[in-house]
Amino acid sequence: MLLTSRLYPNSSAPERGTFVHNQARFLAELCDLEVLSPIPFFPRLPGLGRWSDLAQVGSREEMDGLLVRFPRYFSLPRRLLFTRAWRFYLRALAQGNISHPDLIHAHLAYPDGRAAIEYGRRLGVPVIISVHGHDVREIPQADRRWRQLVSEALVGADAVVASSRDVRTRVIELGANPERVFDIPQGVDCQRFVPDAGRKAGAGGWRLLYAGRFDPKKGLGVLLEAMQLLCQRRQDISLKLVGGSRAGGTEEVFSEQARDLGIAERVEFVDSQPWAAMPAVMAAADIFVLPSFYDSFGIVLIEAMACGVPVVATRCGGPEDLVDAEVGRLVAVGDAVGLAAAIEEVLEDYGSFDREALRRRAEEHYDYRQVAARTFALYQHILQK
Repeated sequence: MLLTSRLYPNSSAPERGTFVHNQARFLAELCDLEVLSPIPFFPRLPGLGRWSDLAQVGSREEMDGLLVRFPRYFSLPRRLLFTRAWRFYLRALAQGNISHPDLIHAHLAYPDGRAAIEYGRRLGVPVIISVHGHDVREIPQADRRWRQLVSEALVGADAVVASSRDVRTRVIELGANPERVFDIPQGVDCQRFVPDAGRKAGAGGWRLLYAGRFDPKKGLGVLLEAMQLLCQRRQDISLKLVGGSRAGGTEEVFSEQARDLGIAERVEFVDSQPWAAMPAVMAAADIFVLPSFYDSFGIVLIEAMACGVPVVATRCGGPEDLVDAEVGRLVAVGDAVGLAAAIEEVLEDYGSFDREALRRRAEEHYDYRQVAARTFALYQHILQK
């Protein structure tokens, strides 16, 4: 089997696409898996940020015992020549592949999936595409030509993997045959994400946690407004934001907002952490909060659940499939008052949340071993057709 995705960790960006790698490392226990992650070609010029860092990535690297190849393809910043990106990606696939796979599994509909469709036709093998939200939402909405390319990928795939009902709806609207859309969620490694058995909830004050990009679209401004409302009513609460800022200084924007709201001493900003460090970060929280304006799934929610931590999230696409009254609370997008009320409701009724039940739900439905088994079963189903 050949798995391909731009969204994959490498020595330059070890936290990029860890969820794709985690799926791959468990799939590799079930089948002979080759991984190709084409990355943009860029000359070795210092001082140009992540683009020049990519030049340091080797043509092949080993991660968790899995060999990953990184062929180069031509790509420009700001999605210039984006309608041709799949052709450049296709060339990298053909150059980087060293075998004749039985099946190709691409993560992301464009350019990865569109290139995989063409490559699969050349080799005469079936293609599966896993979509991850922005590829069937932001890209199609941004440009009608890009929408057409995404649609071509989904229509041409032998199977499309959707992680949530929201994603399923979007891929069908883009032309995918509903009978070829298969529901397989994202995963969590329940052997790494475990509860902190020695920690008592609320000891030393209640700890709220957010982990993800420091991006306005993640609803951090709304979360800070909700935090101000909570701080007006109670003195035993703090908020940790883990993720660091993207280019553009967004961390400074949110730090300034926290100061303006008078809650700076209750809010801690932490740089992006290695994935291996996140289980301990999650297990140290009392409530995990995801205030996104849109999220196709919400891996951080099931990571929190695996640690026995209740969650509060917005009705923004994916969380509706994951969160009910036994797990936490759902609120409307952009509603700071509702978000604060939901957090306080969870705190006041904290004893009703069965941390072991949260943990069991994560193990039974979202553990990477379960996800890999379902994905491999899909491989077998497609190959037997």
